[in-house]
Amino acid sequence: MSIVEACAKNGITLPNLHEPLGTPERIQQVLTQAKFNQIEIHPRQMGTYLSLEKAQSRWNGQFWLHIDNPLRQLKPEKIRQIKASYDDEIAALETEQGVWHEELIYYVVAPKA
Repeated sequence: MSIVEACAKNGITLPNLHEPLGTPERIQQVLTQAKFNQIEIHPRQMGTYLSLEKAQSRWNGQFWLHIDNPLRQLKPEKIRQIKASYDDEIAALETEQGVWHEELIYYVVAPKA
């Protein structure tokens, strides 16, 4: 369960941080417009098990790097409610190894034209 999903469950819509560059097509388009050429995009699926505590601490209930952060307008009680929902969902994902955390990373190489 992501932070976005926990917020949505509580009636808060967070903007998508990955919107500008979240796909190979968008990366290609942005870099082409910026006059880069010979663009190579290398996706890497990465993942690891985290302890429950570490997985739950991935979001502290306030942190969200976006200029239009709706969490800044919420009262502390609402933040605590969303954080508790997030923590419960993360706890439900725990296995003997921990909580699986996976990320898709795009490594990009492109010389400037």
